[in-house]
Amino acid sequence: MTTDGEQSTLSNGKTLSTYHNFEETPQDLEAILQQMPPADFYKIATMANKTTDALRMLAFVKERQNVAGMCMGELGQITRILGPVVGCPFTFAALGQKAAPGQLQAEELVTTYRFSSLSPKTKIYGLIGNPIAQSPSHKTHNAYFSKHGIDAVYVRMLLEEEELPLFFDLAKELKIQGLSVTIPFKEKLFDFIDVLEADAEEIGAVNTLTFEDRLYGSNTDGKGALDAIEDKILVQGKHCVLLGAGGSAKAIAFEAKKRGAIVTLLSRRFGNLDDIPNYDVLVNTTPVAAPIDINKLQPRKVVMDINVAHKQTPLMLRAKNLGCQLVFGYEMFEKQALGQFLRWDQILF
Repeated sequence: MTTDGEQSTLSNGKTLSTYHNFEETPQDLEAILQQMPPADFYKIATMANKTTDALRMLAFVKERQNVAGMCMGELGQITRILGPVVGCPFTFAALGQKAAPGQLQAEELVTTYRFSSLSPKTKIYGLIGNPIAQSPSHKTHNAYFSKHGIDAVYVRMLLEEEELPLFFDLAKELKIQGLSVTIPFKEKLFDFIDVLEADAEEIGAVNTLTFEDRLYGSNTDGKGALDAIEDKILVQGKHCVLLGAGGSAKAIAFEAKKRGAIVTLLSRRFGNLDDIPNYDVLVNTTPVAAPIDINKLQPRKVVMDINVAHKQTPLMLRAKNLGCQLVFGYEMFEKQALGQFLRWDQILF
């Protein structure tokens, strides 16, 4: 359903012309603007069916000072957060119950994203992946910016793989400064990256992108994980068994070997998840809470699950009952995030 041509007068005497599309974000937003009745301000609200719809809206608004453009739906939330950064004259937020699909609570805009301090000078960072709901990065990274007095904002962006080419074009247009990368894209971005750090190239996966004169790819997963593990036990000469063979597993294996560990990767593609060898450290890098028979866990070892949502899982509870030292995903998350900030350091400060 589409409604357009509506015009109203604001409390300050200025006129507002509005357009709503509850089904999609049309490709030609300029044509919509030209068809709206003349006014002092224009409000264009559309449904975001993908994240690049929302980014297109932000890029459109950035070039037009009197246009308030926003996208409805969960995938459109970033338009409400980043409105001040692209010069959007106003946005809408909920006080209590949400009034529109995807509309954020005013309290969240203020406390998590420091909405009142955002401006066209604010630098944009974010997370890309699918899924992203499990990531606390929008809270941790924005808290870091707040603590250190950095004029920056961090948002989560859910992407489908087919969106990647347009996404990177829009990211550069919007001057996004840096990105965290989670599954399933850690091994799928090499065609878009101009310069790979040596470790990331050898690992074959990235979790950090930095936009400067060129697009740089790096990986802080391995170091973050091993720093968290070595808070419990030094891995030199120890046998580390990794469950999974994705980008995170490759990064952890690479760093563990650098530190002198003996590494075995087990997954549906490598080894046998039903045959767990003796180990000193067991790391679950899969999204599955218990990818192995928990009765095969060994007592008094170090057991880690890199998923930040995996705390009270059968695997971790069984390991605790066996007297194992536990390393949780948030411990790795905090350490790898610090590595990202170090790579963004010249941009941030």
